[in-house]
Amino acid sequence: MQTFHRNETSSLKTDRFELWYQPVYDLTGGQVIHNEVLLRSRDLGGQLQSPKDFMLSIFRSGHEPWLDRFVLDRAVKVLHEKPQSALSINLSRDATEDSQIADFIHDLVSEFCIDPSRLHLELSEKNISKDIKSYISLIQELKQIGCTVVLDNFSNDYLSLMQWESLDVDLMKIRGELIHQSVHDRKAKILLQSIVELGSALDQLTVAKSVDAVSTSLALKPFRFGSAQGYHLKRPSPDLCFASKVEILGVSIDNYTMAEMLDKLDRGTVFTPNVDHIINTRKDKDFGFAYSVADYKLCDSQILYFASRFLGHPLREKISGSDLFPAFYRHHKYDQDTTIFLLGGMGDVPKQAQRNINQKVGRPIVVDTYSPPLGFDEDEALSQDIVQRINQSEATVLAIGVGAPKQERWIARYRDELKSVKIIFAIGAAIDFEAGVVSRAPQLISEMGCEWLYRLAMEPKRLWKRYLINDIPFVWLLLKQKFLG
Repeated sequence: MQTFHRNETSSLKTDRFELWYQPVYDLTGGQVIHNEVLLRSRDLGGQLQSPKDFMLSIFRSGHEPWLDRFVLDRAVKVLHEKPQSALSINLSRDATEDSQIADFIHDLVSEFCIDPSRLHLELSEKNISKDIKSYISLIQELKQIGCTVVLDNFSNDYLSLMQWESLDVDLMKIRGELIHQSVHDRKAKILLQSIVELGSALDQLTVAKSVDAVSTSLALKPFRFGSAQGYHLKRPSPDLCFASKVEILGVSIDNYTMAEMLDKLDRGTVFTPNVDHIINTRKDKDFGFAYSVADYKLCDSQILYFASRFLGHPLREKISGSDLFPAFYRHHKYDQDTTIFLLGGMGDVPKQAQRNINQKVGRPIVVDTYSPPLGFDEDEALSQDIVQRINQSEATVLAIGVGAPKQERWIARYRDELKSVKIIFAIGAAIDFEAGVVSRAPQLISEMGCEWLYRLAMEPKRLWKRYLINDIPFVWLLLKQKFLG
């Protein structure tokens, strides 16, 4: 096996490689345990390639054996630069067949003076099963260095429970397929429960992988997992994630302050859940899926803020969409690369909102608007026309305010077709607020958690069913989460 030299990487075309990250969360307190490192690559045009495509290219070029050392080298540098971080790296079978890989890792850890326990090294069940004696030896070497060793993609398909116990790993990630099967399959559910209980008996932290939907999150509740990762919690990103999560009835809410969000937000989809959203994600499969693709979910309800405190994991701040959006465009007042497309509002409302916002900012930050007709979200041809109009505007930000669940579903369906858009806000009535045609609840009423009552008084015919029938189960479900888990 060739050793990796940092000055001999041209043949790997490493200038197009990027490290991306997906956090693993502690489900009891919502803190980030570590970020899993994911390798990404861009083509000559700067577009992200699918991992399958670029890994096939690497394999054909014969550079695959170098890849683990390249990723390890980059990751340890990140650990050195970010002392509050811990990173998890999946070692391929090529790396584990490298007789000097443990020495390479030891030298890296020593050179950059990092705590080796912050380096989590993942070994898959399938690979281990092919040569368990060699892997046991490698695990011992890695643990002697002080690294955290992870059994990855475990589902009892290749290793017996006795063999698993003999590995003496620190942490175990359960394969996503078993997680998904357990939602509907009784045998899978029994197996999953057995693995979680045995992991607890062995003092191994057990991670649920591929938690990619609200329904999966809710289905896993009885198993009492200690931690989890997946798109429902946070999608992979080129930025390390350190912010905690607060889970309320299956929806994981990002625990940011407004200031942190404004500093951090340079890409991604932003949803702002309230009580009605929380309830509807449990009943509406498409809405629940839309929530699973959102990059950020921020508390848009004083009631949810109070609920988080009741659950013992308080959110630091309520950040409604109608507060975040104006704060965002003021924050980017002088950033000429930030331009906005408004989608929503009736008649001339979005045009009036455009005029008001541009006047406040002092430049044409809102470059175009569109007031969609009723039913636009079910009209594929019209939706494609809207996508084309947004793309032609070259706006980097889309603010869509057509009400839930339509706006969230539309975003989930068409977000990948928006070429220049980097940030998407689902902001409900915020466009009406910006236009001045609808007044917001007084601040005192909002802080008391009674904004829903103010809105009900303003629009009783439209909102009575939502607040007085649909959302009533929230209290019982919250008590159930608090006392029954």
